[in-house]
Amino acid sequence: MKARLLIAMALVLSAWQLKAQLTPPEPVAGKTVTKDYITQNLVYPEADLQQGNSGKVVIGMNIDAQGDVSQYTVKSTFSEAAAPIALKLVKTILWKPALISGLPSDYYFEYEVEFSAKSYKRYWKRHTRLEVPLTMEADTSYTIYELRQLNEAAKPYFADGINMGKYIAKNLKYPAEAKEREIQGTVRLNFVVETDGSVSNIVVVNSVGGGCDNEAIRLLQETVWIPAVKNDTYVRSSNKQDITFSIGSRNFQDGNSY
Repeated sequence: MKARLLIAMALVLSAWQLKAQLTPPEPVAGKTVTKDYITQNLVYPEADLQQGNSGKVVIGMNIDAQGDVSQYTVKSTFSEAAAPIALKLVKTILWKPALISGLPSDYYFEYEVEFSAKSYKRYWKRHTRLEVPLTMEADTSYTIYELRQLNEAAKPYFADGINMGKYIAKNLKYPAEAKEREIQGTVRLNFVVETDGSVSNIVVVNSVGGGCDNEAIRLLQETVWIPAVKNDTYVRSSNKQDITFSIGSRNFQDGNSY
């Protein structure tokens, strides 16, 4: 009896130690920015919206040690119409792999997409959905192309009708903390332009701090693009954007490296 108790205690301790050493997978853009992306791009099923139906869609997936994802599965859903919408969005998310004892590891993970009819209506009363006229079919493989893999005329471009520099000049709000501490510098962002022109997976690769990183992300989140084209089909593409914060008469810079 005593031996069984000791074995049980050892198993519990082992499970606790394993859990303590586990860091679950996380979106490369971070939880908050990814949630913002889903909020901005989720399209509520019309019937559920009218009826006020709310709930969650849970997507299961296998994420390997390289962050590659396979075997997406809808584990549960509050609405049949909501499931494919959630699945499509989740398939665009890029992931950092799980860490077990500090090492990247294969891991089964579940991600929840929340549908709140009340929050959805409230959000779109305050915002305007950004859309671009699309004339071609979209690639459904979720492959992401580097800019060097695309012809010059087929690369994605900012769809606001002005260039990126003018957009930044018009909309950049210099963070109060950065002004007060006289913080200046260039925030570099990596991101993906999706096949519908939306921006996903925003990652800060050069940080400035003082609120500048968050402001740069905000500026990029509020843009819409004409997506890249390959073989007469809209495709996903990886991109970079530099946004320079400079105290003085000129506080912006379109610093694209491409």
